[in-house]
Amino acid sequence: MGRFRLLLCTTLLASLFGCARPLVREVQIEELSVVTHGLAGVDVTARVSNAADRELHIESIEGVLFYDRGEVLRIRLHRPVTIAPDWSGDVRLRCRMQVPDRAALYGVCRKMERGEIQRMRVALSVSVVAGRQKKKVVRRISLSDFLDTFGVTTEDLLNVLGE
Repeated sequence: MGRFRLLLCTTLLASLFGCARPLVREVQIEELSVVTHGLAGVDVTARVSNAADRELHIESIEGVLFYDRGEVLRIRLHRPVTIAPDWSGDVRLRCRMQVPDRAALYGVCRKMERGEIQRMRVALSVSVVAGRQKKKVVRRISLSDFLDTFGVTTEDLLNVLGE
């Protein structure tokens, strides 16, 4: 699960980088833990240090798994999270999962187990506000590029899905 943790850090830091270059040096995200609640959701807890003199507001985080053009799974931040200036501590990001078709998800999980991921894509989006600056990062990539970029394996994804 350690590789899956890199995903959130990288995506959030990319958003912070877009808000203000100095902010990347002032905000640190570490020690992530992931707890799944079946297909209902995921709790991600991170140790966050905000040395900046402005609050950081994570408005949204969303990830979508597609097979061909059909949506199989959506994970979305349940509530926005605010991190006070000059503060360090644990932050819990509660995310909800939405599965439009459980049978399709089951089929996609079986394909992942067999390594048949060529027709799968991932869409990621994060929206962060730092002071008065807002940045939204949106990426849509193949699942294989996603796995390579973030060092995640199909086994990691299947663990999150409770397979």
